[in-house]
Amino acid sequence: MSDVAINNHFYDELDERWYNDDGHIIALLRAETKVKAVYVREVFAREGVPKHGRILDVGCGAGFISNLLAGDGYDMHGLDQSKRSIAVAERHIPAGRKVHYTSGDAYALPYPDGSFDAVLLLDFLEHVEEPKRAIAEAARVVKPGGIVMFYTFNRTFIAGLLAVKAVEFIARDCPKNFHLLRMFIKPAELETMARSAQLRVQEYRGLRPMIWHWPFFSSILSRTVHRGFDFTFTSNLQLGYMGFASKSLGSKA
Repeated sequence: MSDVAINNHFYDELDERWYNDDGHIIALLRAETKVKAVYVREVFAREGVPKHGRILDVGCGAGFISNLLAGDGYDMHGLDQSKRSIAVAERHIPAGRKVHYTSGDAYALPYPDGSFDAVLLLDFLEHVEEPKRAIAEAARVVKPGGIVMFYTFNRTFIAGLLAVKAVEFIARDCPKNFHLLRMFIKPAELETMARSAQLRVQEYRGLRPMIWHWPFFSSILSRTVHRGFDFTFTSNLQLGYMGFASKSLGSKA
């Protein structure tokens, strides 16, 4: 293992900057959330996740996805190691909705076997040293017939260039070691980890920033993430990729 450790500590200091700072790298995560939510909703509908199903968001941060899906009526549960991020997430729960937030360990989820219809591992696996253990825990708490969704970065030259280096030119406030190329995961590696946890990867979908429009160029020029900065799906998995794995009905809960 490299002596350089991933920086997961800066999340504790963000407070409301999670939601309102366009000059911080976290603004790119906000922008990504819009298109990720489109895919999550699509997969939930296609795979028959109940409209009021029980969903766990591991590494939920300040609740970008959890709070969106709570607004759709899902029974959302969010877990993150950062208590301060959880506090921000709780302040942004949609009116009239409830999200069950807790601080905890992704390697030892505080839930019984087979507790959830779906588990989300979005922008999370590249932040833990043992993603295989985290995937195994997600598989444990999802019901047989349920799904585990993921988003992470591919360990490629282009991902290292864009997801590690180039973002420094888009957001002027970019914490050191917020991403490490060595922790990015090739799709074949993720598939092997999933298979060892009795999950079967069903599909992948690439994700990349929308380049040829004004918000992208404005963001570079101003070093502030334009509110119109957006991402789009692609068949190319060389940068970031989403997807989901299913747990067979015959698997133990």
